Amino acid sequence: MQLNELRKELRFNGELVKLIETLKNIAAAQYHTMEKAKQRFEEFMQSFAGFFRVVNLVDVADPLVRVSSDVLGIIMVTSDSGFMGGLNQGVIRAAMDAQGAHSNELTELVVIGEKGASALQDQGRTFRFFPGVAQDTRYEQAQEVRDFIVEEVLNRRMGRVLVSYPRPVSFTAQTIDVVSLLPCAALFDKEAESDVARRVGAAKLIAEARQVIVESRFPDLVEYLAATWVASKLYEIFEDAKLAEFSARAMHLEGSFQSLQREQKKLRHRTFKAVHEKIDRGMRESFAARSKNKRAAVAPEQAAAPIPVVPELDELADEEGDEHG
Repeated sequence: MQLNELRKELRFNGELVKLIETLKNIAAAQYHTMEKAKQRFEEFMQSFAGFFRVVNLVDVADPLVRVSSDVLGIIMVTSDSGFMGGLNQGVIRAAMDAQGAHSNELTELVVIGEKGASALQDQGRTFRFFPGVAQDTRYEQAQEVRDFIVEEVLNRRMGRVLVSYPRPVSFTAQTIDVVSLLPCAALFDKEAESDVARRVGAAKLIAEARQVIVESRFPDLVEYLAATWVASKLYEIFEDAKLAEFSARAMHLEGSFQSLQREQKKLRHRTFKAVHEKIDRGMRESFAARSKNKRAAVAPEQAAAPIPVVPELDELADEEGDEHG
């Protein structure tokens, strides 16, 4: 490779290293900023759990509480951002594993994100599409998806609803989780392993459903509480997905950054070697040219100079002539 080409490649590599480092730092800053704000979900759940001490609604016959359809709904939360490694593929694989032996005819897929939609199109699957999760509209998008799946379940077009999404284990690691979103009988059952049951703990219910007079119908109360919880859970899932996205991007960019730095060292060495080879070649050519010029300047002078006469040689020549004569 010519020296000029090496210099161009080295300059481009240096600019790319700076760009990758900047993108990595931005992703890391976004991760840590969002991570600090997650405590608000805990505060919400503490208040929300208090409603479930009023009455036991676990036996209410409602599609949001009991499975009422054989159709399995699977929501896949994928990212439209770049530098994600294999995170989106992991979400789709986990969703397909969750489907298991369930037939495609009895499975309704919901995809969030264009890259996930593109992957499912390549597989020839039908699905309902929602735009990728945006940083500033996560809650509004959670409500939109909530309204869709709650309506599907209430109209018995879906029975169970699962969500496959990426979750950050730490800043340097992510995992793929598949959680059950609906029906949410565990939400109303004190004995179940749920966020609400854990917070209610050993506290007794204030009254059984048949002993309480309420203005709202029990199905309406169930639907309101379930829809509120689903919206909150989806919002939390979307936030975890964004955290995992920032984490995966930062780690992927870190790997690219280190790889580019190694390549930059190699380019610097090659450029250094090429520069010195050019200097050595120039010095040799310059030395050869000077030597040639010196030889060219000396040769004419030697040709024009008179032959020196040595008296001793002339006398010896005359003596030899006399002897032969």
